[in-house]
Amino acid sequence: MHVGVLGPTELAVDGVLVDLGGVKKRMVVAALALHAGRPVSVDSLIDVLWGEDPPPTAVPTLHVYVAGVRRLFEPDRPARARPRVVVTVTPGYALRLPVGAVDAAAFDAAVDEAHRRLGAGVVAAEVPARPRLAAEELVGLVGQLDGALASWRGEPYADLADVPAAVAERARLEELRAVALEDRAVARLALGEHGTVAAELEALTARHPHRERLWLLRVLALAGSGRQADALDALRQVRRIFADDLGLDPGAALQGLEAAVLRQDPALIWRPDEGTGARQAPGPVPSLPAVDVHDSPVRWPMVGRVDELAALFGLLDRALASVPSFGLLVGEAGIGKTRLTEELAALARTRGFAVLWGRCSEDEGAPPMWPWVGVLRALADAVPATDLPAAARDDLAELFELLAIGLGRGTEPAHDPNVARFRLWSAATRLLVAASGARPLLIVLDDLHWADPSSLRLLSHLVEELTGGRVAVLTTRRPYPEPTGALARVAELLGRQHALRLDLSGLSAAATSALVEAVAERKATAAEAETLRERTEGNPFFIVELVCLMGDRRDALPSAVTDVVTRRVARLPGATGDVLRTAAVIGRRFDLALLADAVGRDEEAILDDLDPALAAGVVGEEETVDRFRFAHALVRDVVYAGLPAARRARRHAVVARSLSARDGAAERLSEVARHWLAAGPAHAPRAWRAAAAAAAHAGDLCAYEEEAALLAAALEAQRGDGAATPLDRYDLLMLRAEACRWLADRNGLTEAITAAVAEAERMGDVVRVARAAVAATEGAFFQLRPYGQTDEEAIAVLRRVLRDLPPDDGEPRCRALLTLAGELYYGDASAYRTALVEQGMAMARRIGDPALLVWACQTAFVATWRVDTADLRMSLCDEGLAAAQELGDPVREAILRTQRAIVAAELGRIAELHVEVRRARAVADRLRLDHLSIILTEVEWPWLAMRGQAGDVERLLARQRRFAELTSVPQYQVVLSISMAHGLQWRGRAHEIADIYQEAMDRSALPMEMNTLWGLARGDRLAEARVAYQRWGIPLTSNDWGSLMERCQAAEVAFGLGLAEAAAEIYRWLAPYAGRCCTAGFGGALGPVDAFLALAASAAGERDAAARHADDALRLCAEWDIPLAAQWVREQRERGGF
Repeated sequence: MHVGVLGPTELAVDGVLVDLGGVKKRMVVAALALHAGRPVSVDSLIDVLWGEDPPPTAVPTLHVYVAGVRRLFEPDRPARARPRVVVTVTPGYALRLPVGAVDAAAFDAAVDEAHRRLGAGVVAAEVPARPRLAAEELVGLVGQLDGALASWRGEPYADLADVPAAVAERARLEELRAVALEDRAVARLALGEHGTVAAELEALTARHPHRERLWLLRVLALAGSGRQADALDALRQVRRIFADDLGLDPGAALQGLEAAVLRQDPALIWRPDEGTGARQAPGPVPSLPAVDVHDSPVRWPMVGRVDELAALFGLLDRALASVPSFGLLVGEAGIGKTRLTEELAALARTRGFAVLWGRCSEDEGAPPMWPWVGVLRALADAVPATDLPAAARDDLAELFELLAIGLGRGTEPAHDPNVARFRLWSAATRLLVAASGARPLLIVLDDLHWADPSSLRLLSHLVEELTGGRVAVLTTRRPYPEPTGALARVAELLGRQHALRLDLSGLSAAATSALVEAVAERKATAAEAETLRERTEGNPFFIVELVCLMGDRRDALPSAVTDVVTRRVARLPGATGDVLRTAAVIGRRFDLALLADAVGRDEEAILDDLDPALAAGVVGEEETVDRFRFAHALVRDVVYAGLPAARRARRHAVVARSLSARDGAAERLSEVARHWLAAGPAHAPRAWRAAAAAAAHAGDLCAYEEEAALLAAALEAQRGDGAATPLDRYDLLMLRAEACRWLADRNGLTEAITAAVAEAERMGDVVRVARAAVAATEGAFFQLRPYGQTDEEAIAVLRRVLRDLPPDDGEPRCRALLTLAGELYYGDASAYRTALVEQGMAMARRIGDPALLVWACQTAFVATWRVDTADLRMSLCDEGLAAAQELGDPVREAILRTQRAIVAAELGRIAELHVEVRRARAVADRLRLDHLSIILTEVEWPWLAMRGQAGDVERLLARQRRFAELTSVPQYQVVLSISMAHGLQWRGRAHEIADIYQEAMDRSALPMEMNTLWGLARGDRLAEARVAYQRWGIPLTSNDWGSLMERCQAAEVAFGLGLAEAAAEIYRWLAPYAGRCCTAGFGGALGPVDAFLALAASAAGERDAAARHADDALRLCAEWDIPLAAQWVREQRERGGF
């Protein structure tokens, strides 16, 4: 268990980050952690939460918050058991955790130990002595301090804001952090790293100008580097600062050190122990060629980022210890994210790391998975294939094949799109772990805010699944807009893994001055530096641009960086500016051949035109010959924005033509589409066709989000093509519908199908109308529409299709019959629906196509899903299973086995259920069928819970959350809530069930009233149950997939509240289903129906019948091996006296 307060409050249990909920709960945890196990009074907590204006209900509300916090810390605590973590002690509460479980305490202990081992005597003597520690111990201390510093995720106790105790502790921790930075410098100086430490200490003394020990260490580092003049200059600087700010002279230690520097005392140079040298990476590191250095066009020194670089360095230490580490740099454009990453990369290379860069392109035309293509190419260059295990070599070859030519959906027997995705993600994760055995890896994914969703999903998989290997992953992104979708998911997972997050802010005035001096080669006055810092908010890129612009002192200071870039470009020759504008249309990165072709001049002339831009630092050369890039995305944006819209469109058309004529077409499809789409309405025919081709390629790469977006763009562009036919539009809409189906985008699927039906009806093509109308059923495991709803328009279309199609047997008519039955599921036409199923199944059998028969059996299963059709649905499963085996389709077979397990549970054939689950699970795990795995877990876990296998239940539910968060499962959070609620009853926490149902009620399409009423009864909250009953009565729905469980729940409510008349009616409804299991849909089993018959009979006054049913229930519990359910039955017998 771990509590984090060095930043926003967080809690991790068994290594998994727990959602603390709202800010008030976080404040409670932080306030308790702040007092380090000491009691915190109720009044103090109220002051923390509400300040001087607490609400009248403050005390009971606080108790609710504390109760919620207790559940988070001890989720498995039995009901009414005494809390062991958040304990009640006079006069309030205390947090009792092991030493080191709170990150602030662990930080304190680590720094204190390092300080004691190093000794604090660095300032005591005229010539400080090197710590008397072996190099191995010093390396360990540096690593210990790096780890401690890396635990800072932001402002300590951030959730407590200006609470006085938090303010005081925050100041203490900041002081301790400064001590850690000083001690880290001492240890690194003792290892002989004078030059690097001197640069870091320059920034630290600028940030903490009154810390004498930092100045002493800086002087020591400069003298040890042979820079006596700089050392003396630093001494003069500190003397001036102390005199101006404090009216004091520096202490005796600094004065003595000055004398030692003047006489060039050899004791100033700390040397590592003989034969040890400076720090090295553990283990042999092969000599390998360098990978892409990712150099900037002009290299200015990095200033003001010493603390950040020190924290990032800890990522490398952890990776070398085979602990995968993750980091995130967040900051605005130009703040220095990439530069800081480059500095870390350079350090990583000195320690033997292969640095694998993945660049996320701001250009919309970048191919899907583009950053990962870069990572894999760099890996292939950095780690020879001969150094990889055979399995890893196979993974590398497969990944290059997949990303180069796509999976091709037809190559897989699976009909679930996530099969291909998981295959790619798993291969990538295995490969990186295996490669890190040959050489440690630093993976850099720069500018995640531009990443395509598929790349982000692969990163999510890596973050969650990477549990070993010498791998460090560093990502960067801008802070705004706030992450959404796949990027938000990455952010959440990085938080769960306790990733190091650094939010970069602007440079200080001192750092600004240092940067100005490096760029302008002259010292800036304090006023100039402060003016620049204020105008640029300390943004390093803006500072450099302004200094470059103002080099001749003729320009007034611009008001915005766009003005800066515009003026710099305006100073370039006219031909250079024109070439740059075409380059900006191509993108931030461009190659010479394409640029020359687009401009219409030879390459030598283009190079001549680019020379002034290269000299000015507006563009720079890449490692690959004849490849260039703009110095910063902002530069490209400003140049691009300077082109009028009409000229931009024309240049996009020129670039599109040039790209289309080049080799390597598959990789460029998205780029070609982007340019044609931006070329204006005159090029609509080429635009929509290019977008459709790029969409097909994206689908082959498992980039389904990009596929759907490109098809939407194609449809929009097609509107401008007067020559496009209704058939063209129909085909595009059907592709869009397919893409949305694979994404589980129900709204997008419905819109595309509706539009496709309209186009087909305009053409008078009933077969195409039928094809569109039945598209929604492909792969559907559950009802087509939200609970209780029907789509009248879809029903009307299907009825027209059946009217207009020939009456003879045919696949379109067969599919239309069964699809209409499914669409009518929540309608009133039960007999009509049954007739449609019978006709459709008979036709599928006569046609004799095994693939059609499999689809028909699955669709008929869903359309007939009611408690009284279990035997029919079992026969449909058997028939479909035989057809799937004939086809050799393992995915269809697994789906049918899952459906068979569901019916086996309903029928009380529990041994069969377990066999089918095991067989289906084997296929689902092998092919990574995540949707099916979710359903199988829902089927399986209640039986483990009723057996008392709590550990296995937690494992399955954790797996459930992991799969569902990586995919799109409608209403999954509600399903998960129901699962959690049902599980509580077998863990002694039945009193919490109703709370979960009530919380889910507002966001659920499913009726929750009966569940909530039952939860109150099962939790022995009968007074509340009576109130709910007065409001809702017994809220039963019609005969559908959930009706059996509803009646069983109603029986328990009637028993608890003594509702004799309702109990008798419920008994009559349940009686035909004695011997079966109480289930709803594909999960939530509660044990034998006979147990609930016993409760209903008892409530109706039929004690003999109740006793008979209870005997049957106990027999079935023993037969099904569910002892906790049996114990519950015995408790009800005792309670009811039957």
